[in-house]
Amino acid sequence: MSQLTRSGQKTFVGLLLGNLLIILALFQLIQYYYDHRKPMVPPRVIQSLTHLVQKLQSSPQINWPGLLEKQATPWSKITLSEKPLYADNALLKLNSAIVFDLIKSHQKLEMSVFIAQDAWLNIKILSPFSTRTHLVLILLIILFIAFFFINYWAVKTLNQPIQTVIQSLNDNKIQDNWVPIPLTGNADQRTILKKINELQSKVSKLLSNRTRVVTAISHDLRTPLTRLKLRTEYLSNDINYEKMINDINEMEVMIRETLDYFHDIHTKEKLQRFDLVAMLNSLQEDALELREKVTFKTELKKLVYTGAVNLLKRAFNNIINNAVSYGGAATIQLSVTPNTIEIIISDTGPGLSQTDLEEVFTPFYRGENSRSRTTGGTGLGLTIAKEIIQMHQGSIILTNPEEGGLKVFINLPVKFSA
Repeated sequence: MSQLTRSGQKTFVGLLLGNLLIILALFQLIQYYYDHRKPMVPPRVIQSLTHLVQKLQSSPQINWPGLLEKQATPWSKITLSEKPLYADNALLKLNSAIVFDLIKSHQKLEMSVFIAQDAWLNIKILSPFSTRTHLVLILLIILFIAFFFINYWAVKTLNQPIQTVIQSLNDNKIQDNWVPIPLTGNADQRTILKKINELQSKVSKLLSNRTRVVTAISHDLRTPLTRLKLRTEYLSNDINYEKMINDINEMEVMIRETLDYFHDIHTKEKLQRFDLVAMLNSLQEDALELREKVTFKTELKKLVYTGAVNLLKRAFNNIINNAVSYGGAATIQLSVTPNTIEIIISDTGPGLSQTDLEEVFTPFYRGENSRSRTTGGTGLGLTIAKEIIQMHQGSIILTNPEEGGLKVFINLPVKFSA
């Protein structure tokens, strides 16, 4: 069952329950047939009983045990007694018509037939189905087990391509280049997977071309901007000199951060084991050297994690810088559960509006409180941070706590599978 997807498991259970209902209905149908449609006692058996009575009446008593043994059947019980065991159906003679009348009014045949003085033949015949119930149940159980494996095989065969797609998507989650999905399943399923690979290949090429174009444009803009900045120096006495320099500097920052953004989200950094506590502690020390108010709190002395060290350091640094720039100070908290590593970076600033909370991860988006040049930035810091966190199969959420400020919750899986 664990080899099937959730929908595959539901399909398998549904088929199994359906088969079980069919088997139970079949059991009831067989029982109804034997009890109501099929004669309880076949005509040949009735004729055989009639002949038995005649033989007993005409044979010496010493031969009776042998005659009874020959007549025995799995669903019959025939005995001799001095008095009739079934007094309600005690017959002085036996013929087919009388037996058929008894069969019509009884689910089982019980009667005593007079043989001789102080000698009665007691006949008890049950429905053949009632004596074979255990055999029928065994056969139905075997049938159910067969249905179990047949259904599992069928669902697994149909479910395998879906599992392949899910596994491939998980494998490609943190990779820059698309790895084609293996073509499995029947002809139709292989055709669908082939079309998905072709479509994804086109998307990957478009994204790659976009990255190259933006990178090339950003790089080429640096040269004319440098020339423009040099020429502006000749206008140092102009009233608009500072505004022009600020505009040029802002453009340089935008170009640099744009290049950094595309570099970071497409960087294939080798994963390695490192101490997350030591990393966050070093970020705090770096901030303190710049006279920034950053506090780091944790009860952990060491936390070994496997990931892209430089990228994660860039992500945490972006969030810390954002907290210091707009909140004046930052507090970093680190804790761990059996499955999740939680990092909270909070500040005491004005927080964000609901609109900003929803849009703040959009590239180049700047909130209402960060649009002045005094705060700097281009709106890519949190975007880059989110991309890096998601590369590590983590999540990042921003909230406005009741006490004010902004809290950034970062959750990383303890076991990150690249």
